[in-house]
Amino acid sequence: MNRPSTSEVPRSRSFGYRVGEAAKIVGVSATTLRGWEREGLVGCARSATGYRYFDEADVARLRRIAYLTKYEGLNREGVRRALEETDGGVSEPRRGDTALLGARLRRLRTAKGMTLNQAAMASGLSPSFLSQLERDQTGAMVATLHRLVHAYGATFSAVMRRDQPALVQVQQHGKRGRVLMHGVEVEQLVDGETLMDAQISTIDVGGPSAGVYSHDGEEIVYVLDGILDIVLGTGERHLLKQGDSIYHPSTIEHEWRNAGDVPLRLLWVCTPPTF
Repeated sequence: MNRPSTSEVPRSRSFGYRVGEAAKIVGVSATTLRGWEREGLVGCARSATGYRYFDEADVARLRRIAYLTKYEGLNREGVRRALEETDGGVSEPRRGDTALLGARLRRLRTAKGMTLNQAAMASGLSPSFLSQLERDQTGAMVATLHRLVHAYGATFSAVMRRDQPALVQVQQHGKRGRVLMHGVEVEQLVDGETLMDAQISTIDVGGPSAGVYSHDGEEIVYVLDGILDIVLGTGERHLLKQGDSIYHPSTIEHEWRNAGDVPLRLLWVCTPPTF
C-alpha cells in the first residue's frame, strides 16, 4: 500500500483536527496516532509549520485502525492487509440488496494470515466447509459463524459493518447494509468503528441460533414481531412476544429460536461490539 499523500495547508481549524483532537475522537493516545501516521497507515495534511491536520475521512480511517487493533486483535501487518482490501475496492457478491458473507469471511481470514487448513483447525470446522462458505455455496448458523470469526480473533460485527466516514450517522430505511446468513437476515443500524452495535435481525420460522455462545459486553433485545424463545446459561428460559425486551450480560451463555409461525424480527443492541 502506498503511503497516503501529505499536503501542505495553512494552519487553520477549518482544515481538520489536530493530533490531540483526532486522538481523543478515536480513543487512542496522540503517540499511538503519530505512530500509525509514521507507518503509513493513514495520511494527513500539514501546515507550513509542520502541524498535522486530519480531516473527516482521515478520522474515519483512524477509527477503523483502532477498531481492527482493539476488537479484531490484528497486528500491524494484519491491519495493513485489511486496509488494502478496502482501498482496493474489492467487490462483494450480492443477492438483490443483500450482501453475502463469503467475501467478508475470506478477507477476515487473509487479513489474519491464515490458510483454510489453519482456519479449520482453529475453528473446529472442515476446510471444505470453509471453502464453500467463502464462495457462498453454503450457509452457516449464527453460532457457527460466531465460532469462526472468533477463531480469527475477530467479531461478528466485523463481518457485518461497512466503512463509515461520518462521525454522526443517519441510516435511511431501505438503504442500510444487510447481510444474509442461513435462515437469518441482519440489517446493520451502525457502521464504522463505534462502541455500540445495533441490528435488526429477521429470523425464518423455526430458525435457531443452533448452539450456545457468549462474548464480552452487554446486550438488549427488543421483539418487533413474532415470538422469541431465549435460553440463558443461568437456567432461565423466556418466551418474549411483540413489545417485550430482555437485557443480560453477554458473558452469560445464550441461545435462541423463532418460536412463532411468522418471521421473527428483533432489534438487537450490544456494547461494545464483541459479538
